[in-house]
Amino acid sequence: MGNQLESLLPQKVKDFEKSDKAKSFDRKNLYDYLDGGAELYLAYDFQSLLVQDYKAGEKSITVEVYLMETSQDAFGLYSLDQEGENIQIGDRANYGSGLLNLWKGNYFVRITDMNGNDQYKEAILQLGKDIESKIEIKGQKPKLLSKLPPEGLIPNSQRFFHKQIVLNNLYFIATENLLNLNESTSAVMGDYLLGKMNLKLLLISYPDSSSAKSSFDNFCTKYLKVSPASKRIIQKVEENKFVGLELEKNYLWITFESKDEKKTGTFLKNVREKLR
Repeated sequence: MGNQLESLLPQKVKDFEKSDKAKSFDRKNLYDYLDGGAELYLAYDFQSLLVQDYKAGEKSITVEVYLMETSQDAFGLYSLDQEGENIQIGDRANYGSGLLNLWKGNYFVRITDMNGNDQYKEAILQLGKDIESKIEIKGQKPKLLSKLPPEGLIPNSQRFFHKQIVLNNLYFIATENLLNLNESTSAVMGDYLLGKMNLKLLLISYPDSSSAKSSFDNFCTKYLKVSPASKRIIQKVEENKFVGLELEKNYLWITFESKDEKKTGTFLKNVREKLR
């Protein structure tokens, strides 16, 4: 697997050349490289990682190439950090302050200038282009992304994931896995600006309707402290803030941070119409 990843890396770009031997990591020893952060990557069905330093004198750039089981999971890992300038490299890429994040096929690539500025931007972008040109497969975005209502959706705010650990990294709900998220669930989260009001939408696809229903009931009972009497609930959770959630078939969707009960209801309805 290491050889497969190593074949993607050029020997030299601009003034930068490979320095030292590349380091390889798999599911068993990822913790050795990402101490404290490995669980997040494993939640996306991570397979292997290659880390290679490039140097030009005292200057240094680090390349990380992550191979994931599916292109959807590679996108999911990429989606966690989409800040910066959109760059036309691979399937999706963004660059800012000496950091290039790149998604192509089953691969997520991170290229970093350890000084955190733009002085090596040309070399970083060239490295990205060289690597992605050797990845022949194009990635496919998760289909669930297309179910997010487009109106008011803040660009590059869409996150894709499966498990509770990622959700809590994005928006902490509870220590307990109230929504029963696991490897068989798919979830997207997006940030919205509706007029002057911000809200967050969490949309979850369960393997079947009974799993969705039990998660809906569990969230209502334990988070909102109400008994679910219908398939849609809007509940005031604190001063001027509402949580809305709705259930249909194997889908469950929840809004957070809304400050308007009526707009919450309209938005929940828009999501339902998008799912049909």
